[in-house]
Parts: sequence; structure tokens; C-alpha cells
Amino acid sequence: MKRYKSCEDEQENTHLWLLTYSDVVTLCLTFFVLLYSFSTLDAHKWKSLVGSLQGALGVLDGGKSLLENDSFDSGSIDVHLPDVPENEAEYLAYLEEQKKLQAIQQRFTQYIEEHNLQGSVTTDIEERGIVIRFQDSVLFPKSSAELHNESRTMLTDLATIFLELGCPIRIEGHTDDLPIHTARYPSNWELSTARATNVLRYLTEQGIAGILLSAVGYGEFHPIVENTSEENRQKNRRVDIVLIRESLLINEPH
Repeated sequence: MKRYKSCEDEQENTHLWLLTYSDVVTLCLTFFVLLYSFSTLDAHKWKSLVGSLQGALGVLDGGKSLLENDSFDSGSIDVHLPDVPENEAEYLAYLEEQKKLQAIQQRFTQYIEEHNLQGSVTTDIEERGIVIRFQDSVLFPKSSAELHNESRTMLTDLATIFLELGCPIRIEGHTDDLPIHTARYPSNWELSTARATNVLRYLTEQGIAGILLSAVGYGEFHPIVENTSEENRQKNRRVDIVLIRESLLINEPH
């Protein structure tokens, strides 16, 4: 009888490891679900959550809060997004502004697709606003700041949208890192500035108020990719038309 009971106890003990194994599997699953959720974390919701916790629990002196470092790396988070407003009213206004910018961007995207300009003209929503990016060859001959005739037609079409929007616009000229030495353009500074200014002048000819326009030349000093190949240099030789977001103008001095 004792022998039978001992065998029975031994048989029960051999299955106890399954309990530990199932616990480990469950913990691993939970851990990976958490990792996935953090990888797709919405930056604005994260900041709002942390801000709420700070308000409820207070912040310890001498340390560094989570909100002090906006450059944490987390999957889909765009570190170029503007700071999220701290109160709910400002946050809702920010979301509304984002929706408007996305609707405007869609209009430009539709125009680009209808005229088969993909790859030569792109749009993006950045901290400063909507950026319409033109490769230099779309607008100008090589090493020149004189607009192509074809580019004038395109700018005329886009100007009708700019007129409707009525927002401030900044035109930015950029070059690659290859030096230029001509009588008209002694350096990339002059070339990039002349290109931005000529686009600005043409837009004023289409009826856009000069008070809404500004132009700047950055030369080769603001590349979007490293100048390590001809393909990359083509991307850096560009003109950006920036539609400034309204929220950036509220606190500007007059």
C-alpha cells in the first residue's frame, strides 16, 4: 500500500513543472505584448498621460522628468513633431489644426499624382507646417536660377491654392555640397538665394501678397541626406515651399 501511494505522489510531482512553464509562457507573452504596444505608442497620448501623472503625483526635485527628453526612440514616433500642448483645450486645437493640414496636403498630393510629378515633387507635414519639396531640375536648368517655362505653369496652378489658403509662405533654396564658381553665382549661397527669390517673385506675379512671402537661401548647409552619391545630391538640390502652420504665428512679435 505504501509503495502504491509513493508511486502516485511521484506521478503528481512530475506534472508540477507544467505550472511553472505555463507561468513563464504567460509572462513572456505579456512582455512582448507590452513591447509591441510601446513600439506603436502615440507620442501625443504618451505626453498627455505623463503630464497627467505629473499633475497627480508631483515631480521629484533633482531628477529629470520624462517630458524633458523628447528624443526618445519609439518606432512610429516622429521626433520632429511640435510640442504637444499641456492643457486639453490647446491639445484639441492642435488636433484640429493637424486635420486641416492633412486635408490641405491631400490637395497637393492629388495635384502631384494627376500631373505625374511623383519623385520630383513631394509633400510632408513637419513642425513648421506643410512642406512642398521640388527637386531643382523640375524648376531650373542646371546651375541656373531662371525658371523653366514648364515650371511656371505648375507654379501658377499651385498659386491658386496658395491664394485660397492665404497663409504665410517661406521659399527655401538648397544646393548640394559641390562648389559653384560662375560670374553670376560665386558660391552656392548666391545660387540658392537667387532660386528662392525667383520663385517668390513669380508667386507675387500670380497675385499672392508680398507680406505673406519670404525667401531664404541655405546653400549646401541643410541637406536632407548625406552628400555621398549623385543620387543623394539630387535630393539635396531642391526648393522647399513651406506653408507656415497657423499655431506658430500666434505668439510671434508684431
